[in-house]
Formats: sequence, structure tokens, C-alpha cells
Amino acid sequence: MNQKLDILKQVKIPRSISTTNQKATMKKLNNQSMQTIVDKLPPIHPEPLQRIQTELQEEHQCVKYITAKTLAGQTNRKRLKINQDSLIIKKYLCNQIDWHLFGVFDGHGQNGHFISKLISQLMPKVLENKLLENRTSNANDIKQILINTFQHIENELVDNSNIACNFSGSTAIVTYFMGSKIFCANVGDSRAVFFYRSGDAWFNRALSFDHKPNKSIELKRILGQGGRVEQSFFDGKRQGAYRVWLPHEDVPGLAMSRSIGDLVAKQVGVIAEPEILRYKIPNNGFVLIGSDGLWDKMDYESIQKILHNYYPPLNQIDVESAIQRLLGETYTKWDQLDAARDDITIILIYVET
Repeated sequence: MNQKLDILKQVKIPRSISTTNQKATMKKLNNQSMQTIVDKLPPIHPEPLQRIQTELQEEHQCVKYITAKTLAGQTNRKRLKINQDSLIIKKYLCNQIDWHLFGVFDGHGQNGHFISKLISQLMPKVLENKLLENRTSNANDIKQILINTFQHIENELVDNSNIACNFSGSTAIVTYFMGSKIFCANVGDSRAVFFYRSGDAWFNRALSFDHKPNKSIELKRILGQGGRVEQSFFDGKRQGAYRVWLPHEDVPGLAMSRSIGDLVAKQVGVIAEPEILRYKIPNNGFVLIGSDGLWDKMDYESIQKILHNYYPPLNQIDVESAIQRLLGETYTKWDQLDAARDDITIILIYVET
């Protein structure tokens, strides 16, 4: 124990976080304190934003139907856990008819549910303000705005919230629609995929990639910062998922290479900068966004078989039936294959070109 404390003392953690009393934090944190953080941001101008490029005037409403579901996980003893997932569905961003924001945030660690909730509250307002400040539709500018938004949110978490985040954090994946254009910004291992049909065949297009520590570009960065990437040690051997560790101590054991929060892991190369992919929707289809509780158990072929039964959806009820089937099958697979179950959060969006 003394060795672990000595190691942690060597890690440069911001004083406001390292001195936070864990129990006091849990008592102080509530919806009101999180709302205070949101209120510090500049207000959104009530008037609709003037079109920033005339070419966007020709864009029609691409997003047709949207629905979402979330289900708390359970322990090995079949007891429900606190659901650490959060989500956002924000239509008409900046008062524009075809700008929409959808996101899933999967918390982890003791305070993960507080962190994912805070991100879901901050993300729409921070992004709206940065879009209004810059008034651009240039792809490179949008990419930088999204990067700045993620950094702003982590700064709010660290500097202006009472949430202890040395060993707690959250994934964050958001899809920002501008007409039929999608910007997907991702940190961690939640995921977004576009499923579409061409003729009689189904296809899928990844809108994000999981950030795992053993992925070559992620591994290089972590090793360069002095971290270790190894599996956990059980029964005399290394096994399971690859995780991020401090150089001489088996903490924090983070199973992803990017996250918001996780300040101890930030000292050895874990970052909050999102990877951003751009995509123009070529066909009618479904955008599916989910936490890893979905993707760990559902392969793409199984998902496509379910979506096939509701394609094309005739109304909102069809999309809601499809997501209920997705959730039900995911739940069944967890129940059959594992004693425990991870939180499952899904957003399903039907788009028309």
C-alpha cells in the first residue's frame, strides 16, 4: 500500500482534483451543481442563425425518425447496477432545421455516471456556442470546433466541477448532422455505424473506430509517455483486455486509450482529443450509435437482420420496434453468455437522402 501511495504522489495531478475528498464529493454533487456549470456558458442567441453558405439552403431534412433506449447493467449476482451511460438527442442545433446532434457517453469508475451525465449536459450548449462564434461550414473548421468542444468539456470537468476524476471518466461519441453530411467525433470505445441496403444486400460503414490501447498509433503514444500496455494478471498469467498502466504500478488499468476524465491515465498518454470522421450519406439507411454494451454482444450481421424487418420504416413506431428488438436481443445474449451485464445504450436514426 505504501508503495502505491508513493507512486501516485509522483504523478502530477492538478491540486483541485488530487485533494478532493471522495465522500464529500458524492454528497455535494447533484443536478443543481451540474446546472450551475451549464449556466456559466454564454447563452444561445434566440434568433435563428443566418445560413452560413448558400449551398446549404438546398439541403433537405435528412433525419426522418429517431429513437433511443438505455438499460442498466447488473452484477454477477444479478443485481442492477447504477447505469453509468448517458445520451443526448438535440435536434435543430443553432435553430437550423437540418443540424442535429446525437451522442452516447459511457462512464466508468466510481464517479463515471456523474461524468457521463455532465458531458451530456454540456455538449450541446458548448458546441452551439462555438458554432455561433465561428459561423462556418468548412470541414476543417468544423473538425477543430469539435476538438475544442471536447477539450472545453474536460476543462469544465477538471476545473469547475466537484467530480473526482483521477480514476473515473467516460467515453464520448457524437454525430453532428449538417443536412446529409455527418461529422462523427469519438473518444473511447462507444461506436457509430451506418447500415444501408443497396439492391437486396445490406452494407455497413464505420463512422468511428474504437480506441484500444494495443492499437498501433495509440500504443506508440502511450509508450512514448512512459506508460505500459498489458493485460491484467490472473492465475499466474496475463489475460483479458489490454489496459493502460503506470510504469511501475498496476493502476489505473484503463481498457481504452482515449477518454474524458481519468487524470491519472492522462499522465501516460491517454488523451481526450476526439478522432473525427466525415461522411456524406449516399443512401437511405440507419445510423446506429451505441455504448460497448451493445457492440460487445451484437455482430453486424445480427443487427442487419433485425433492421431488415423494418426497412424502410413506415413511421416512428417501426423505428421504435426495431430498437426494442435490438435491445432485447442484446439483453438475451448477455444473459446467456455472462453472469454480469454491461449497461446498454442505443440511439437509432433513420435517414433519407
